[in-house]
Amino acid sequence: MRYIVLSGISHHVIKELEHEKIKTIEIRSPNNFRSVLETEAGNVIILTSRSQEDIRPGTQGIIVQIRGKQVTMHRVIQKTPDFYEESEFQLARLQLEMKGHARVRRTEGSRLGEAMVVDADEVLNFEGR
Repeated sequence: MRYIVLSGISHHVIKELEHEKIKTIEIRSPNNFRSVLETEAGNVIILTSRSQEDIRPGTQGIIVQIRGKQVTMHRVIQKTPDFYEESEFQLARLQLEMKGHARVRRTEGSRLGEAMVVDADEVLNFEGR
């Protein structure tokens, strides 16, 4: 099945999702932000701790369903007597629900500015190696 991937997610977040089943995360990294923009509530995606460049056949991750999505703009102001700087950044909040585990069969590409998409199989039980 085809999935959009969010990569570089911390092991801590993945373990919490496996244990608690529902968690809200914030996405700020540009490579994942594009993937988030191409999803909607109800979509099923994969999270992996591997970096986007390291995702290849055999990469494991968890399958999650997006329960809620919110994209917001934040403004940050830094001010001293000699200095004033204002910057803005976007972030996305996703409420995710754990659905299972997956193993990547093949990657379908991730050109600059596009979402990372993979073809993956659900892992129904863990295999000893």
